[in-house]
Amino acid sequence: MAEQPKKTRVSQDARRADVIDAALVEFGRFGYSGTSTSMIAKRAGIRQPYIYALFENKRDLFLTCHDVLNDRIRETFRATIRPEDSPGERLRRMGAAYIEMIADDDRIRCHLQVYAAAGTADLREPIREGFVRFFEDMVEMTGAEESEVARFLANGMLINAVSALGEPATDVIGHLRMPRDGGR
Repeated sequence: MAEQPKKTRVSQDARRADVIDAALVEFGRFGYSGTSTSMIAKRAGIRQPYIYALFENKRDLFLTCHDVLNDRIRETFRATIRPEDSPGERLRRMGAAYIEMIADDDRIRCHLQVYAAAGTADLREPIREGFVRFFEDMVEMTGAEESEVARFLANGMLINAVSALGEPATDVIGHLRMPRDGGR
């Protein structure tokens, strides 16, 4: 009898990352209410009960996706800015980096689904807290005024909406005239 090759065991951290990635896609496509843990498990290539070994429940997984998205965006933005850049230039660079990120299919679309799910009572507060933290981090990272960061984030939401409608984000960019140096 031929010897069966041993299956490589996947660490719990790697499996957790796989489940989060699968959840980002499924939540991005179908939203919080329209996504089941069975759908996520199928995409991740695991059995559905294993999700509950990794996450307390679907809500916990969804909020983890929210945190992961915010962290990815923060990391991308931090890698984009330079210390010598003015606040306006930092925002411009971050905006350009974000345009590249939204080509990341359903994972970024999950961000829109997170805000849509804020209408669910038990999700509203943690989503609000995540948004406030992200906003405060943006102000700190850029050195820009809160009103400039608010406008930047509003433009980002417009770009998300246009992208979700299947239009290239570049089609709307010309209308979002961010000053090249922000006057600073």
